[in-house]
Amino acid sequence: MRSTFICLYCRDEFSRHPSAKNQKYCNSKECRKASRRAWKKKNRATNKSYQQQCLTDQKRWRKKRPAHVYQEEYRKLHPEYEDRNRELQLERNKKRQKEQDPMIVKRNTLSTQPNVDRASGRIYALMQVKEGKIVKRNTLMVRMQVLSGEAMILGQNSE
Repeated sequence: MRSTFICLYCRDEFSRHPSAKNQKYCNSKECRKASRRAWKKKNRATNKSYQQQCLTDQKRWRKKRPAHVYQEEYRKLHPEYEDRNRELQLERNKKRQKEQDPMIVKRNTLSTQPNVDRASGRIYALMQVKEGKIVKRNTLMVRMQVLSGEAMILGQNSE
């Protein structure tokens, strides 16, 4: 007589395979994936050499796929992600309007007027930083510099 077991993933009862003494998962695809995940989780927690192997593999994968490339590919393969994000942003904007908070300014727009901090009276200039990679393609990296007077900004803008 064959013994039975209850699969840890799907919770159904199955006959145990004759050669498997400690069978805990059935042979369905989803349950085999769950078994593999459980095995990996256990080994990452207890096996130092396996942990190191996972870290090495992850670093190699990340080196081949920088974040900005990965996100671009993901958005191409999952257009519903962008659509959902756009819809959620519209909802957040509506909520801000009701709360009378200022709306988000588009990141790819710049003002030609100097930026004045009304509380301190300081005037700031924004200068583009061209070094380094940024994930968002339409984001402009800037360096803020406090200027001593408004004439200094007007002189820079006229060049």
